[in-house]
Amino acid sequence: LAKVRALRPNAKLRIDVNGNWSVATAITNLLAIYENIGAIEYVEQPCQSVEELRELKAKLKVNIPIAGDEVLRKSVDPFKVDLSGAVDILALKVQPLGGIANALKLAQQHNLPIVVSSALESAVGISHGLALAASFNEMNFDCGLGTGSLLAANVAELPIVDGHIEITDVEPDFEGLELAPERFEWWKNRVMKTWEQIA
Repeated sequence: LAKVRALRPNAKLRIDVNGNWSVATAITNLLAIYENIGAIEYVEQPCQSVEELRELKAKLKVNIPIAGDEVLRKSVDPFKVDLSGAVDILALKVQPLGGIANALKLAQQHNLPIVVSSALESAVGISHGLALAASFNEMNFDCGLGTGSLLAANVAELPIVDGHIEITDVEPDFEGLELAPERFEWWKNRVMKTWEQIA
């Protein structure tokens, strides 16, 4: 973080901990970050549970907003999670939350500032994240949808130009993307089981 701050002093920095810190560790690390590089835009899911996040917010004496991700998408029922006093921002990821309509309902119910991010999907998934982001009248934070560059290959191109991705219909092209037969079977079975659950 210090290196990035030195190279790009005006960059908005955010970190994602994926719920891996205890409350005590989160306080120690976030204070160190604040003291060494200053404020960051937010920390995503520093602790795992709602109770831990609530305790962290109560004890953290510096202004670093907390975004909730796994606390919603790994919940049995994200509509029943009480986020009051636990998070400042909702990190919405279309696929893990059950689609665009479901993510919109969650945003309306929890009534918090939102950021739309990817769950490291292909261009097809990213296009759905773009559609979700475009459905809001106002965006509170820059989207985290530039993750296609992390893939070795993608099924379509969604170029980033000056920090923007154009919303467009995505036609997957699987040419040259070979898959081992056993992996193909695994995915086919997963799709079939998923279909059984929603049908």
